[in-house]
Amino acid sequence: MRWSICILFVLFMSALDASVGSVFEIGGIRAQFLPATVVFICLSAPKRVTLRAAMCAGVAADLFAPTILSDGNTLVVIGPRVLGFALGALAVVPLRGLLYRQNPLSAPIATMLFSLLASLVFIAVWIVRSLLLDTSAPWWPSTGASELMLRLGAALGDGLMAIVVFWVLNKTRPLWGFANTTRVSPGAARQGL
Repeated sequence: MRWSICILFVLFMSALDASVGSVFEIGGIRAQFLPATVVFICLSAPKRVTLRAAMCAGVAADLFAPTILSDGNTLVVIGPRVLGFALGALAVVPLRGLLYRQNPLSAPIATMLFSLLASLVFIAVWIVRSLLLDTSAPWWPSTGASELMLRLGAALGDGLMAIVVFWVLNKTRPLWGFANTTRVSPGAARQGL
């Protein structure tokens, strides 16, 4: 995998989410491009680099999407999305062998799982932070459960967005430098006739 291409696409998708992402908002549910990009990396890149790539994407997501507090101030905390993207990547990478990559439903399902786990970690980190520092969470005055329901809807939106994002990213696959390997299995199929 070429890290320069990975970083370029992660930064581009993060900037796209931050700038025009509100166009894809329906009823407070906002679909994003970056989760599908990270899942594309997790499904295509070597396993040893997927976690690092997901955490780099989490840093970009934390930097490009500062949290707006209840008093109107903005706060940039690097960590909630980094940890969430790491957990999401750790869940998606084992699914690589189970998902048929050419199936149009594989990308949305993997992206929904990734987004849901990343959202759970994001909410948990903010709850712990608010308890430790005696501050309010970004979704205050509503509850964490209502935020979780909103994030569940966003995960569904991310899954739908993944259909388009995967189509575009598959067109750029030669740029990424992913190694194509095939699995050779022993048995009668390998024996010469």
